[in-house]
Amino acid sequence: MTLTTLAVILLLVVVIFVVGAGTLGLLLHRPTWSAPLAGALAAMMLMTTVMGLIVAVTRS
Repeated sequence: MTLTTLAVILLLVVVIFVVGAGTLGLLLHRPTWSAPLAGALAAMMLMTTVMGLIVAVTRS
């Protein structure tokens, strides 16, 4: 793997963890926001999956 690929993967993992921690904090602070946050998390996971597929296809 090239250094650029590893940097992109690391950046993606860090972003996912930061968003997850922020979401957990919001859910603990404002439980009434659970429905919009669930939608936002679903959209983020969809984008992550698409990005992973793009990386996998371009590397093959």
